[in-house]
Amino acid sequence: MRSLITIHSTLLLMLLLAILLLEGCDTNNPVPEEAYVPASEMLLHQSNEALRQHEFHYAIRLADSAAVIAPQNPNVSFLKARIYSELGRWGSADTAYQQTLALKPDYRGVWNNRGNNAFRQQEYRAAVKYYEKELAINKAAIPWRGLGRAYVELGEVDSARSAFLEAIRLDSTYTPAYLSLTFLLEDEGEYDQALSYINQAGTLEPENTEYRYMAGALLVKTMRYQEAEVTLRPVVETWPWHHGSHYNLGQALVRQGRKDEGQIFLEKAEEVRAAQAKIEHLENTVRSLPDNPMSHAALGFALRKVQRYNDAMHAYKVALYLAPENPEIRNNIANLALLRGDTTLAMHHYQTIVKFDPSQVNTWLNIGIVYALTGYPEQARQSWETVLMYAPGHPAAKAYLAKLEKDQRNR
Repeated sequence: MRSLITIHSTLLLMLLLAILLLEGCDTNNPVPEEAYVPASEMLLHQSNEALRQHEFHYAIRLADSAAVIAPQNPNVSFLKARIYSELGRWGSADTAYQQTLALKPDYRGVWNNRGNNAFRQQEYRAAVKYYEKELAINKAAIPWRGLGRAYVELGEVDSARSAFLEAIRLDSTYTPAYLSLTFLLEDEGEYDQALSYINQAGTLEPENTEYRYMAGALLVKTMRYQEAEVTLRPVVETWPWHHGSHYNLGQALVRQGRKDEGQIFLEKAEEVRAAQAKIEHLENTVRSLPDNPMSHAALGFALRKVQRYNDAMHAYKVALYLAPENPEIRNNIANLALLRGDTTLAMHHYQTIVKFDPSQVNTWLNIGIVYALTGYPEQARQSWETVLMYAPGHPAAKAYLAKLEKDQRNR
């Protein structure tokens, strides 16, 4: 609940700090640019936190404020490029990365991130060139893994395998490289070796659901059905939307002779397959129409339906960035926030909706619910009375008010 308030208040504080620093400069004897870097880095830290919470407008505003203080700080354009990448605005991201390189030609991470963006746009040959440029200045595990993934998509299996192994050699704790190598070995039919690598990743990150799933799927393929069952049961609980988890658990049970029990999971696998296919279709739509807010909103709705709440919130926030005045998108964000127990974020968006359109009775109804949930009965009453002002006789508002009266009498 406090995170959004922290971002807003910190934004104001940092903006004031930027103004004070600039007003304090003697134009005849300007302060060296380096003097502004600490304040710039403070703003960038807050911008990065806003990005982590998918608050894209605030993230960009904070980064812009950092640029005012230290226009030559390459960290500013690098962070802005990351923000634009999250939004799928590839051209803006590329421009910002080029600005970073103009300020610091050997800035680590720029070429790697440009490779990631090319990969996401299915431009795999370009991605290879970017990763190779990163490796020329930064021989690290991350770009080696990126290079390997691009080689996989280009069908260059031996080069991909070598890249993943080099990533692991450089950093034996970098588990994404183990995962990528596992996928490659599975595709090549080397199941035992693939299982060995994913087990190493699972040892390093025992709570990682994806690693558990891959291990379970490979245990099925190596006919170790009892182990597969034990491995996959918690995956199904964590990923109720995932086709492969249900399917492999069903197969593990059927192969143990428990056909009826396994059939339940196989039927569930078919049920979730359709939803997963729809999400993949919507992801392709977003890729082809990155500037269409409703395509992102539609993806968010589909993700929410299958309980992928973090991914849904990201999609909704991108939609809101593209259409900040759209009340339907804000309402979806507020409803999802309320579903996740974040009453502060929910209230922020509900109140923004009625600020621009006070006649939104369903929003006033929800505002009352949030007030009631957070222990503000009088504000809840006022919200539900506002509903009746716009929609006399509204049954839900009348029911909530009656319950509120009853609860207060009982107390």
